[in-house]
Amino acid sequence: MTKPLFLLAALALTLAGCSPSETQQTPGNAADDTTKLCPAIAATGLTKHCEVNTGEGSVGVVVDSFDEEVARNACAHIAEKLSPLTARLAGSWKLQTFSPYRSDKPTATCVLH
Repeated sequence: MTKPLFLLAALALTLAGCSPSETQQTPGNAADDTTKLCPAIAATGLTKHCEVNTGEGSVGVVVDSFDEEVARNACAHIAEKLSPLTARLAGSWKLQTFSPYRSDKPTATCVLH
């Protein structure tokens, strides 16, 4: 239980500096915003893989856990911390967490605002 809490704390510290851009939203800016998502998550060292799917409006991350409750908590926490980067994304975007032990379906899915 200590490891998931540590991982969430490290993620919060890494993403604390994320803020929205002052420029007007354009398709190019939206693409720029999505390219910032995985580096912000990867900088924590908490994920094994991160992928943005602009066609589906999703961000998928692999978190080293098989516990669905931990995945739901991590998903909600990551989504909240990414909100400065995702606030300007057009359409409905979601964050999906996957387990390296069970990759057939997401362990958690949450909305990115």
